[in-house]
Amino acid sequence: MKSKVTLLLVVALLVSVFAGCASAAPAKKFVVGFAQVGSETEWRIAMSKEVQDAFAASDRFELIFSDAQQKQENQIAAMRTFLQRKVDAIMFAPIVATGWDALMTEAKDAGIPVILVNRRATMTIGDIEDYSLCYVGPDNIYAGELAAQLMVDQFKDVQGPVNLVLLEGTVGASAAVDRSTGISNVLGKQDKLQVFAAQSGDFNRSKAKEVMESIIKSAQARNVTIHAVIGHADDMNIGAIQALEEAGLRPGADVKLVGVDGVRAAFEAMVEGKYSATVENPLGYGNKVIEILTAYFDNGTTPEKWVKLFNQAYTQEEAAAALPNRTF
Repeated sequence: MKSKVTLLLVVALLVSVFAGCASAAPAKKFVVGFAQVGSETEWRIAMSKEVQDAFAASDRFELIFSDAQQKQENQIAAMRTFLQRKVDAIMFAPIVATGWDALMTEAKDAGIPVILVNRRATMTIGDIEDYSLCYVGPDNIYAGELAAQLMVDQFKDVQGPVNLVLLEGTVGASAAVDRSTGISNVLGKQDKLQVFAAQSGDFNRSKAKEVMESIIKSAQARNVTIHAVIGHADDMNIGAIQALEEAGLRPGADVKLVGVDGVRAAFEAMVEGKYSATVENPLGYGNKVIEILTAYFDNGTTPEKWVKLFNQAYTQEEAAAALPNRTF
């Protein structure tokens, strides 16, 4: 009888130990592929870092990061790799808005949720919202409107015409399309600021410098004075500042500049009096995507189709106080 009791106690102890081990087993770690545009601006570099840092701090998610170097074929290859590896979810910042029908269809058929971040995509075979879990990002039309209004305000006491240069982002990128729309919305309501030239700087500082050099030469040949530059990205405007200075012009005095992104270089230029204003392109993607995916995988909760991040404008007068707190 004693041996039977002892055996039962041993069995009970083993069962409790195994049960304890099972209850202590870690939760599934979800693998997320992130197809990033590239590192074309200081803002994009900061975005990549904050996403990677957020995932590195998570015990529930593992990130596979891919930098497409601003080439759609590289981003397509990354997405294809994510699908082949059967990741649990995909983060996707489309370089351009079109050309994703096949990949988005495959992801949907495989049951892999796709979250668009910072840039939007479109499809020819249906509504992108039916193929993606959500879009996380700001209203880039509004960002363009803010930038244009900030520039209009710079010349409120000046008699026109004011000759304006637009440095636009990557052709076909949703951010460039939307910011152009926002700028046009504001400029179309007034006649003082007139667009002298509009050209893509590809969201790139060195490319924008080259573009601005060409525009300055064209203006000089036509005896036109450039008064203002609105850039879809601060980095492009920094390139424009270099071109203006090399041409003997004074940024901030002879030529006003307003941009989008809110990078540290723009704040430094504002403090130096070379830059008028910037519209911050918000960060916070990493933690927001983790929050969305945690709710989705744990509870089946689907987010709103547009999870908004919000822009904030900063003027030259606010730059000195804000500069010490800039993280990118």
